[in-house]
Amino acid sequence: MFTSPPAPDLTQLRLVFNVWRERSGLTYDELAEMSGLSRRTLLNIAAGTYSGDLRTWLILARVWGATLDELLAPVWEPEQQGC
Repeated sequence: MFTSPPAPDLTQLRLVFNVWRERSGLTYDELAEMSGLSRRTLLNIAAGTYSGDLRTWLILARVWGATLDELLAPVWEPEQQGC
């Protein structure tokens, strides 16, 4: 019997973004310049009003020197705790 994998908790993306931005020490303006993403997009991700798309998170991972797995691991944590 096939069971589908657990759904990621996309509400964690806001927290992921804020943690990594703070760790990097980059301002929104610096991050926008380095990533090519708009400052408004970055502010919306930080506020949780926009989740971004795959391209957005690939760019952020590259800027922060992380793999996509490292960057997005927290979106799976709530489901993993119950296993």
